Amino acid sequence: MRVAHISDCFVPRLGGIEIQVNDLTRRQQAQGLTPEVITATPLPRRMAGRTFPVPIHRFGIPLPAEIANNPIPSRPIRKALRAGDYDLVHVHAGVGSPFAAAGVRVALELGFPVAVTVHCLPARFRLPDSLTPWATPEIARRIALSAVSQAAAAPLRARTGGPVTVVPNGLDPQDWAIEPVERDPAVVEVVSTMRLSVRKRPLPMLAMVRAAQTRLTQQQSPVTLRLTVFGDGKLMPRMRRYVHRHQMTDTVRLAGRVDRAELTEIYRRADVFLAPAHLESFGIAALEARCAGLPVVAMRATGITEFVADRQEGLLADDDAQMSDALVELAADAGLRASIAEHNRTTAPPTAWSTVLATVEREYQRAMAIRGATA
Repeated sequence: MRVAHISDCFVPRLGGIEIQVNDLTRRQQAQGLTPEVITATPLPRRMAGRTFPVPIHRFGIPLPAEIANNPIPSRPIRKALRAGDYDLVHVHAGVGSPFAAAGVRVALELGFPVAVTVHCLPARFRLPDSLTPWATPEIARRIALSAVSQAAAAPLRARTGGPVTVVPNGLDPQDWAIEPVERDPAVVEVVSTMRLSVRKRPLPMLAMVRAAQTRLTQQQSPVTLRLTVFGDGKLMPRMRRYVHRHQMTDTVRLAGRVDRAELTEIYRRADVFLAPAHLESFGIAALEARCAGLPVVAMRATGITEFVADRQEGLLADDDAQMSDALVELAADAGLRASIAEHNRTTAPPTAWSTVLATVEREYQRAMAIRGATA
């Protein structure tokens, strides 16, 4: 089967959608499928000539930070779909994805079976239907619509009135299995991995950690929190100013972007993973940390609750104050940290790639059946 994956964002950008589409296409290729990627993410000049295992058709204009963009996406998408001899089109959508939206419209116009996976929670304000056509009843009934979590699927069901399958992000737990190393019991290492954007809330996270450390000091606790943030983005300068202004340079390290392979070694020396975002449709970084054994502190009304139950795989909070409370509790209670970490290391979440690939295959069959019924 030849499958065209259409996504605004793709590698070398590093984010949830980019990583998942990259991993999905490679595993489909290993299964014997023929996936190709059509994206608005340009390849930076510094990476010119680099090859990828899966064919990639890039139709983005080169801009800093590998920003996905194409002001007139329908034309190149139509050309690529006509030339590709594909059996099915799988569109990957974010909050408002103009390239993915054009992909849905063009693929339906050309008569392809279409599967759409929504990787994000909806925006707090309603976006135009032109940016989210999959969320309209008229388009939803013509596609196999899925989302990466129940949190992301529920609002789609409410808007479309139709079925929305949950296709979780794939991750094989054994890829993140680690043996922790001995650490200083007086220092609790907190880590967070994210793109440094407003949506991920890295600045409120610094305030949470600062408030938690203040509480520990007031309680005369012998424990010190130390935060390391992995990732890059436009908020990095503001985060650096915040750290210096509040004299946190001894306890906060902004480590920048790291390779995924490096994270397993980093997590061996960590105690807690912090996920501060409210609009987290799944949270692949939190899942990776959870599989590495780290207790996860996250917001309750997010897709992270698909694999983190309160006081089982971590602590869940309703607001920033409760996030600080959770950090204080985990820092002060080494027994609680150890019991959650042991559970996380020995209990696999339901996200193995074999399960995810089987679910994706069922979605492809559903898309073909819908196409046949509406032809």
